[in-house]
Amino acid sequence: MMVRRSLVLMVVATVVAAPGCSGKREHAEESRQIETGKVQRSEPPVRVGAAAGNRGESANELFSRIHDHESKLSQTITSNRLDEVGREAFLIRDLTVTAANQANVPVNQRAELEQHVSTVRRVATDLSKAGKDGDLDEVKARNSEFQRELGIIERMIGQVGGSSLDTE
Repeated sequence: MMVRRSLVLMVVATVVAAPGCSGKREHAEESRQIETGKVQRSEPPVRVGAAAGNRGESANELFSRIHDHESKLSQTITSNRLDEVGREAFLIRDLTVTAANQANVPVNQRAELEQHVSTVRRVATDLSKAGKDGDLDEVKARNSEFQRELGIIERMIGQVGGSSLDTE
């Protein structure tokens, strides 16, 4: 009888403790993957929601936010805080992607717009890398390319009436 009671208690204890252990095991596995470099990202993911803008914002509102971040990016470069360049570049990239996705661009211009958006994505990554490397000349060169592409995108979207929400 005593053995039976002990056996039942051990089974109950095992069942109760098992879920906690598996969570720890999964966390330990994730930690090992990160430590060994198996889980890596070359850039932060494109954000959705407040950071990247939401569907309620017009292209003009999104570009107003982009201009604010461009100003911050320029200040960051001027004050030689190169390690912060990537943060602003990625925020600008995310807002630009949102604005382009919402734009009412004619079908014959959509591919060109997507090409410029792709360039903005690449240059944002290049800017971040140059900033992390502390290469001021490269940061300035990539920022110049970044500004040129953003201007082209803004003109393309502005010429066709902004975002799809502007026409509602």
